Amino acid sequence: MKNKFTREFLANTDDAHSGKLVDIQQQLDELQQNGMTAMDIRTVLFNKMLDVYQVPRDHFLRDSETPERIDDPTIVTRLKQLGFSKKSRQQLH
Repeated sequence: MKNKFTREFLANTDDAHSGKLVDIQQQLDELQQNGMTAMDIRTVLFNKMLDVYQVPRDHFLRDSETPERIDDPTIVTRLKQLGFSKKSRQQLH
């Protein structure tokens, strides 16, 4: 059991130090050092999610308050109930 925990812990710490995550963290740190708050970043990410679900710019959801947790699954459920779906990804061959 101890070996399993050790392997899982090492995998998680390896992920935390992977290049992409380190780059993203550095970019987020830079944004915050330049005056952007966590709420500002959350608002940008929420609006990006609305873009992904093809929500028009003038839709009431864009005027609503940014949710505390943008990873809340009820947001996606609500988007689907309103008839929105993710943009299909175009595969490059």
